[in-house]
Amino acid sequence: MTRLLIAAAILAGTASTLSAQTAHELTYEQFEIAVPHVDLETCPEDLAQDGVFCRGTILHDELHIFVFADEDAQVLRGMQSYPLTTIAGVLD
Repeated sequence: MTRLLIAAAILAGTASTLSAQTAHELTYEQFEIAVPHVDLETCPEDLAQDGVFCRGTILHDELHIFVFADEDAQVLRGMQSYPLTTIAGVLD
């Protein structure tokens, strides 16, 4: 019973610590170091907009496109995944 109470107290403390933390925006500088990727010359048509640039990764039979703001902080603005089967002809 004592162990159960200690475990509950630890979990309660952890939960309150996690809820007190604020969200952190992912910057391109952090992404560039942590994620193997390729630089895309242009963003895919459905993600293209002024003031952004895109990077791509392939994982689990999907192409993942990350969209970053082209401003000083270069924060992540979005992400879209595409099944490789739908773009196989482009990659050949």
